[in-house]
Amino acid sequence: MRRHYREVTILSRKTWKNYRKYIIYMVFVLLGACASLPTPPDKPTPVFEQGWFKKSPSDADIFSKGMFYLGDREKAVDYVKARGAFDELLKKYPRSKWRGLSEILIRLIDVTQLSEKAKEENAKLRKENEQIKKDNKQLLEEMAKLVQENEQLKKDIELLKSLEVQLEKREKMLR
Repeated sequence: MRRHYREVTILSRKTWKNYRKYIIYMVFVLLGACASLPTPPDKPTPVFEQGWFKKSPSDADIFSKGMFYLGDREKAVDYVKARGAFDELLKKYPRSKWRGLSEILIRLIDVTQLSEKAKEENAKLRKENEQIKKDNKQLLEEMAKLVQENEQLKKDIELLKSLEVQLEKREKMLR
């Protein structure tokens, strides 16, 4: 009986040694699956006032406030306030888990604002270009009229000269 007990113990030890690696690996896999990156909060959480004391907003509150200002399909975007919220997060919480996302969003806001300014400037330049084209067309038409008028005046001068010459000839004949 003792021998049988020893064989069973040795066998279970060998089995344990073989499966111990797999069990540890599975534990790490399960722990890794549970650990994930933080997801941004959906809505800004309100800052609660309790008595005489005011609770200062956390980094997640400030981040969600910035995301709130970026708007959605129903709400208009306010880039200035959103950028201000992300700047506030970077200043108040330099080691926040939201720092990287805030920096990226600030850069995107800056690029978006530059793009919008460029579009506005482009639209303004197009309007100016159209106005210049209209003015140019008017000036060309006026110039064509002036050229015609100038030609008519040249013809009238020539006619006057010829009439003057004829008048002088008649006067000489009459004398």
